[in-house]
Amino acid sequence: MKNDQFAVYRVDRHSEGRDLWHLSYQEAVSRKLAIRIEYYRQIDIRSLLPGESAIALWKRMKESCEVSDVLVLNQNGEIHCYYVNEDYPQLLSGFIRLNPSGTLVTLDTENYRISGKPGNWMATDDIIIDGKQFYLMEHQEYHRQVAYIILDSYGKMIVEECNNGFDEKTKQKLHELMKAPEQREQEHQKYKDRLEHYQKFFENGTYERSWESGTEGNYNMVDGQVNNLKNTDEKSVERKLVHRLEQSSKKKPKNRESVIKRLREKQIAIAVKSGKPVPRYLEQDMERRRG
Repeated sequence: MKNDQFAVYRVDRHSEGRDLWHLSYQEAVSRKLAIRIEYYRQIDIRSLLPGESAIALWKRMKESCEVSDVLVLNQNGEIHCYYVNEDYPQLLSGFIRLNPSGTLVTLDTENYRISGKPGNWMATDDIIIDGKQFYLMEHQEYHRQVAYIILDSYGKMIVEECNNGFDEKTKQKLHELMKAPEQREQEHQKYKDRLEHYQKFFENGTYERSWESGTEGNYNMVDGQVNNLKNTDEKSVERKLVHRLEQSSKKKPKNRESVIKRLREKQIAIAVKSGKPVPRYLEQDMERRRG
């Protein structure tokens, strides 16, 4: 995948983990030193080669890596960490710890009670897939005689029975479980889109609405079937209204006296009364109107 990449972490000699500097994995474990990302600093990050394994990467980076470095591979959505030894990379659990609010389970968890399962359980391994951390829980009394259980960091049971730890089959199952909510969200969005589509038809009108709108008695009864026709009385009233409108449209409008003509006559009367000569343009206008 195009986002597959790796990072190289080196011991921060100014941190509490400075005693890890140049120790082999076996020495660090024998001295019970915690190997955690907060004791390291990132010194390099690059893209992985297509299909590159941890061993192949270790060989490629051997000249630039030192003992006690940690290689962090982000491949196909899975994060795996490897402690660099002199002769091989050691798979490392618990280097990265995602501790969101409300976390109940970590790699240090012991004496954990799982609902519906007898006895106490402890976390023995972890894996990060698609940004979520999962823990392999082992029975503290019967150990491998009982199948593992996989929990998330909130204590939710993800896989009830797991016989081979985080093998390829189990990781594939976790990938599918992580994709399920995303698929449900996509289906929900498609359903919402369909509803919005139908709502637009309802608001803006459809073929049925244009077909029935002239025949249904009520506009809100448009349903694809002409089953709400107007009754005889409604049709009779409608015909009478149409007839009245037709008759009224045939009547000739009454002749109305021109307002301008009346104004001109008033102006002439005022001129005569005052003894002034009638303006020529008024006489011409009146003659034109009489003609």
